[in-house]
Amino acid sequence: MTGAQLYQLFYGSGSFNHKLFLAVNHAALPFLDVVMPGITFLGGSQLVYPYLLLLAILYAVDKRLMPARYLAVYAAATILSLGVEALLKDFFHVPRPVAAIGLEGVRVLGHVSRSFSLPSGHAVFSFMTAFVLGYGRSLRWKAPLFTCAVLVAWSRIYVGAHYPLDVAVGGIVGAACGLIVWKIWEAGERFISHRRKGLE
Repeated sequence: MTGAQLYQLFYGSGSFNHKLFLAVNHAALPFLDVVMPGITFLGGSQLVYPYLLLLAILYAVDKRLMPARYLAVYAAATILSLGVEALLKDFFHVPRPVAAIGLEGVRVLGHVSRSFSLPSGHAVFSFMTAFVLGYGRSLRWKAPLFTCAVLVAWSRIYVGAHYPLDVAVGGIVGAACGLIVWKIWEAGERFISHRRKGLE
């Protein structure tokens, strides 16, 4: 199957992905028209520095609440996830809904991006954040973190920036990047622990 055929299968006007995008994007609820652009802003990777600062403040206030390893893993996972996102976008070259459908067929709330669409960077970043900060913690941590990530992903469809498949793939990529960095961190901790025991 050619690339063009795959695109039509997953993004063509007859695909479930395309139809679901139009259903969500054209919902046009006044309350959501106000709220969703704000949610999508909060899920952007441009806020990584304020978020790191917030985590650092939490660490300074209570190291049991926010251990240093969470800050280190979050910083590393952010770098990895942004790199993977850029590579995948350049590989797939999927056009944004506005580019594929046209401005007349898409409700755009906010900035109209001209970059490629797959995967959604907001979904990558928000799910990476949820996975990293929720790792090894109770449902009291995981539930609000992943609820926020899902809302960010949904907002990207609602504001006309991404197809559902873009945010689904973005969520998987973000969580996977978080898992990879955590596993590397834990392997490093085990290695150091074994070395210390060997020196005793």
